[in-house]
Amino acid sequence: MRKHAHVVVVGGGILGCGVAAELAGRGAAVVLVERDQIAAGASGRNHGLIFKPEHPQLGGLAHASAEIYRELATRTALDLSLDEAPRGLVIAVAEESQWPAAAREATAAARVGTSTQRLDEAGLRELEPALAPGLLGGFLIEDGIRIDPAALTLAFAEEARAAGAEVLTHTEVKQVLVRKGRVQGVATDDGIVAAATVVNAAGPWAARLARTAQADVPGVPIAGIRGWLLLTDARPGLLAHLVESAGWHLAPEDPGPGRATVGLLAGGCATGWRDIGSLIQQNRGGHILLGGSRAGSLTDEPEGAEVVGEIARRAAALVPALADIPVTSAWSGVRPTSPDGLPLIGWVPGIDGLFLAGGHGGQGVTLGGGSARLAAQMMLGEAPFEDPAPFDPIRFAAGSVG
Repeated sequence: MRKHAHVVVVGGGILGCGVAAELAGRGAAVVLVERDQIAAGASGRNHGLIFKPEHPQLGGLAHASAEIYRELATRTALDLSLDEAPRGLVIAVAEESQWPAAAREATAAARVGTSTQRLDEAGLRELEPALAPGLLGGFLIEDGIRIDPAALTLAFAEEARAAGAEVLTHTEVKQVLVRKGRVQGVATDDGIVAAATVVNAAGPWAARLARTAQADVPGVPIAGIRGWLLLTDARPGLLAHLVESAGWHLAPEDPGPGRATVGLLAGGCATGWRDIGSLIQQNRGGHILLGGSRAGSLTDEPEGAEVVGEIARRAAALVPALADIPVTSAWSGVRPTSPDGLPLIGWVPGIDGLFLAGGHGGQGVTLGGGSARLAAQMMLGEAPFEDPAPFDPIRFAAGSVG
């Protein structure tokens, strides 16, 4: 193992691998350390969908990410399964009370330039004949590009290796080493790596890693949000679009999930809160991915597996033909989420040389490539392609530590 580097990147998800590739490609000596496998966490355990972000300050990161992925797809030997055009998202409304939530989603999409269309029952059935009878209608949103998130993350790791970075898997960083307020490197299972800069891209474990650097590090309020997915056998041609139940894809004005508190846990909720909806995606080979759920995650264990049955029930209620298709696997991933829905990209206040990249929630794929490039530009003193001020971790310095 290399004992010295310019930068140590902690975390083998899309952010960590992307940052390592961007830095190594610019000539930096980089060591990436992942405690498990590349893309073992949420980066390889999500739908792999790219939507236009509804928050106005995220458009630049999303646009850059899309360009980076298309360029990467032309270079890598891996099949990224990247759609050339949006698949289209159908929002299904089953009862009158769901119309306001569906309309908020459509309005938010239209606000960022996405074409939307309101559908009556006949229009809905024309687009997706496999949907259950009796639905009231819904919306078609011309958005949603599919990509294989695990392949994307691995492609970034391979780019980093090709540029000279050392990529270590199954190696855990036990401590970020700090002396007199200045980063000295990291201590890992396999020894110490000296470096003047450490990138904390540890996802939902970013706050835990930061606390090893200093007893009370401000600015890392990243919480883990666990989501479960199911994968079925192939049934080619069942669905032409992505299909979701109304209200699952949160619009900007909808409140995000809160974090677990001692009071909530004392009241008997194991993770503080839980949200279940339905998002159904048919992949290129005909296999169908069923989601989803959101729940606070407080441990590394795959808690909340009981929601798998409810995800299946809701999916079959929307698309009855799913009931007879065998499920081949189920898994969960933990999304690292910030309190305000914006990522954290920047220097951690109070420690010279500690950089934070994370908190993207469910938009890690949508924003990952652009976020990695912005982080690398900031660390190397280049002019950033996007104003990094909205993502500065200092915005939480006076608030709660994750």
